[in-house]
Amino acid sequence: MTEYTFPLSFQQHRFWYLEQLNPGGAYHMPIVLRLHGELRVDLLHEALQLVVDRHEVLRTRYQPDAQVQVVAEEWTVPLTVVEGDLEQIKAETLAEPFDLWSAPPLRVVLVKIAPDEHVLLMVVHHIACDGWSLGVLGRELSIAYTALHEGRKPELPELPVQYGDYALWQRDRMSGDVLAAGLAHWANVLVGAPATLELPTVRPRPAEPTLVGDRVQLTVPEPLTRRVEELAQRHGASVFMVVLVAYATVLTRLSGQDEVVIGTAIAGRERPEVAGLVGCFIDVVPLRLSTAKTSAEELLADARRVCLDAYAHQDVPFERLVDHLRPPRDPARAPLFQVMCNGQDTPRHDVSWPGVEVTGEQPEPGVSKYDLTLDVHQRPGALLLDLEFNRDVFDTPQMTDLLDRIVVVLDWLTDDTRPLFGDEPPRPAPRVERITAPKSLRPAGVEPRDDLEALVLGHLRAALGDERLGVTDDFFEHGGSSLAAMTALVRIQQDTGHRLGPADLFGEATAAAFAARMHESDHESERNR
Repeated sequence: MTEYTFPLSFQQHRFWYLEQLNPGGAYHMPIVLRLHGELRVDLLHEALQLVVDRHEVLRTRYQPDAQVQVVAEEWTVPLTVVEGDLEQIKAETLAEPFDLWSAPPLRVVLVKIAPDEHVLLMVVHHIACDGWSLGVLGRELSIAYTALHEGRKPELPELPVQYGDYALWQRDRMSGDVLAAGLAHWANVLVGAPATLELPTVRPRPAEPTLVGDRVQLTVPEPLTRRVEELAQRHGASVFMVVLVAYATVLTRLSGQDEVVIGTAIAGRERPEVAGLVGCFIDVVPLRLSTAKTSAEELLADARRVCLDAYAHQDVPFERLVDHLRPPRDPARAPLFQVMCNGQDTPRHDVSWPGVEVTGEQPEPGVSKYDLTLDVHQRPGALLLDLEFNRDVFDTPQMTDLLDRIVVVLDWLTDDTRPLFGDEPPRPAPRVERITAPKSLRPAGVEPRDDLEALVLGHLRAALGDERLGVTDDFFEHGGSSLAAMTALVRIQQDTGHRLGPADLFGEATAAAFAARMHESDHESERNR
């Protein structure tokens, strides 16, 4: 079988790394379609194959020890037809981990409920897909099935490029002076910003997050929705910016902090060539917002400025920014920001098949990659707030109250002559670490005491590109990045056979401590023989 190799895009590298750090179903992108009518399963399988043949990323596997993706020239997509308990099958299908290293991360299961009723479950790993891509998949599958049912060839536009071409273009463009300038801009924006958001929680934050998530939703009343739309129009802003201000106001009041950093997703599809591609183009940018202003006009103007500046510098890969800033490492928290706010303006497509009524279903998240993620859905005359939250530390009543508070602030923003939250006092400001400028390397440190420490230190030095790193020096404080850590770990594993992972290096960030962990692993293996 012929295969082609391309570098990973920066977005793919993030998920490649996260999968090695915490393998599981946290980064799955699902499609759930309920199909009622006379479904032709053979045509469905053929339509799926046509879509996979069009998009190289859907027949791509990845290498665990190198930053590359391997595209198969051909791959037969498996379609599994099953019967049984729908909820159990759905849960297992959506959550079952992919083996990214041996096969493309695409799973398709058709659950037969009755002769004229089926549920189609499609799951793609985030490394090969994003929210926009799910729309592309749904649209092309509908076009292909319809054409095949009518006995004709599907009329789908030719794809001018494939995802591997995009990865090559991105790697070439975002390097050298262009990357340096972008990193310098973001470092200037974020220096002195709070590294964490200290919200009140219902239970202590675990040292190792489970990523277990849940969601609550709220529909903004129609009269208030109209007032929000009018406010945005008057100030040359978007409805998303108005909601962002309300969200930031609630978060800063609950935390007692003077400002907050909120992440927001960007589609990453500015170039028209990639508009119709399946692939992972989405990235995130940080929005640093202060709510110290006293009027709605000032708050909205500031949010508009922050958002427009972020959009203008969105090309800088988030992972490169994290590696550059090196914020305080905490396995229990996401770096730079722990809350998100997204405007859900991904194109929507009607899905219809001949003889089959198709209804899309939104699966429960089950996971929460951040503490909070607020999705803002705009519909004609309606505004839906969808809040995904981390069940490790929050509960449903607390999150329902948070959404209610956002509505209160939206009401105040459209008429800031009335008091906000009555006379409720703000929480006292907690002590929080703040993001600092990248540190310079220190002088040469302590030398190794045995052969294993020497081997580990040698690989850490090589990955870092600095021979001054000592055996007791923190790898990450001396400029180590996630990419450099994975490079060192792969080489250590090749030389020693130890299968310790990134989490071990995060916990034992010096050559001495990591070598001691390896010695301990050896002793445990001997005791278990």
